[in-house]
Order: sequence, then C-alpha cells, then structure tokens
Amino acid sequence: MPPTKQILFFLLRLALLAALLLYPWNAVQRAYAGLFRAAGDVVFTRFWWSSEASVRFLDLRSRTLIDDIDRVTVGTLPGGFAPPAPSGVYDTLLVLRNREKPAVFGQLRVSSRALGYWPTAWIIALVLARPMPWRRWGKALLWGLVLANLFVVFRLTVKTAAGGFLIDKPYALDIWSGFWASALQRLEEVVVQNPTASFVVPTFLWCLVSFTWQEWSALRNSLWGGREARGM
Repeated sequence: MPPTKQILFFLLRLALLAALLLYPWNAVQRAYAGLFRAAGDVVFTRFWWSSEASVRFLDLRSRTLIDDIDRVTVGTLPGGFAPPAPSGVYDTLLVLRNREKPAVFGQLRVSSRALGYWPTAWIIALVLARPMPWRRWGKALLWGLVLANLFVVFRLTVKTAAGGFLIDKPYALDIWSGFWASALQRLEEVVVQNPTASFVVPTFLWCLVSFTWQEWSALRNSLWGGREARGM
C-alpha cells in the first residue's frame, strides 16, 4: 500500500476508535472512575517522599460522602462541615492527610475522566489504529497502558503537591516558595490543568511503544537521505 494511503487509513481508523473510546459512555466512565479511585488509594497510601502523608480517593457523588470523609480522617468533623460539591467532570475527591498533623486535612476535586481516562483511551486508540502483527499489537498495548498509567500517577503527584503538600497549608509536608513554588505551579498548569496534555503526552508514549528502532532509522534515512539527494 502506498505511504499516503497508509497514512489516510491510519487516520480513519484513529478517528473511529477515538470517537468510540472517548465518547462518554456512562457505564464505562463509572467503571473507570471506580478503578481510578481504588488504584489511587493503593498507590498513594503513602506519598512518594514522605511516609507521613497519604491521599484517599473518594466518590464525590456518593450519597454517604460526609461519612466517607469522616471514616478516612481522624477525630470528629467540625459542625457545619460541607465537602466540595460535584460539578461538570469532577467526580473524585482527594483527601490529603499529614500524619504528623492529624487534626487537619485537605480536599481537592479532580476528574478521573480528564486525568486518567482520556490519556488511557487515547493511547489505546493510537495503538489499535496502526496495523501491526497481533504479537506487536499486544506488546505495544501492554507497554502503552503501563506508560499511560505512570503518566496518570505523575499528574496526580503534581496535583497533590501543588494543591496542598508543598504549599502554605496547615497539613503541608513542606512549604516551597520563590522559584520552586512558581515552577511547581507552572508544572501543574502544563501537565494537569491543560487538557491537551491528555493527548500530547500519550502520543509521544505511543511513538516509543509502537515503532521499532529499525523503523525509526528507516524514517530518518528517508527524510535526511531525500534531502541530501535533492541537495546534490
């Protein structure tokens, strides 16, 4: 098949797969949100560089949310306590705790869809859209999912660090200021708040898992070799 037709075929398959996977199917979104919160509870039981910090992932739309918050915190909730309200794509509440300061805790709203599902679905669509032998498909899909989920963990780490653990909060692990505080906030804007990161980063990860070194070398030779030939 000529290269132009291969590219068009790939783009058509990608468009169809992306439309199917990224469509907000309610059952799929609820299932993923449950996995997102369960995995988050396991991974963030202890925050990366401190055994004193932990993050609990709660269903923001749960009818028993106040009871759930009371269960994962220490002491009695203050009178008139009200958790953040769910809105739009926000469906998960992060409860941030510092074990050295048990009387206080932080709350952050996040979207399991925007932070986790979108990059995961996009890398699946990219892998499946490129025609490959079944074995390479399976290998690329496996490594793509591993890298996509590591990216999700990185985004959550940045979110919790910039949202409470490293800024001036009563439960903070440390307080960054000056250049480092600005750098952390900027990083959050780029990798967490910017929705294009959900698609740009997985695209680079897809390139890593879907192309062999020989294919990259052939592509480089076709590009640079063609330029040299034209220069001659």
